[in-house]
Amino acid sequence: MVTLALILGFMAVEVVVGIVASSLALLSDAAHMLTDAAAIALSLVALRLAARPARGAMTFGLKRAEILSAQLNGATLAVLAAFIVYEAVRRLFSPPDVEGALVLVVAVAMKA
Repeated sequence: MVTLALILGFMAVEVVVGIVASSLALLSDAAHMLTDAAAIALSLVALRLAARPARGAMTFGLKRAEILSAQLNGATLAVLAAFIVYEAVRRLFSPPDVEGALVLVVAVAMKA
């Protein structure tokens, strides 16, 4: 849970600074952190579901919840990657001014 909170906090900072600085690098890293946070959250839910005992017609229990959570995470990553590629191509033709100092501050803060 602490890991999830840290990732979400850093992600929020990257989104805000990425929008203010017009930085696709920060926004794409925030998208990556979003998939990491979603993977952790889905894993926690899937682990709880998979731990339930099998009953009735579902003799396999809810073990497939782990597989479905991984599939959902992969689909989310593919959608975000498509958006990032689209935005990167769009920026090739109309590049915005990026506030490099803000991006540098976030990069140094993340590394520390």
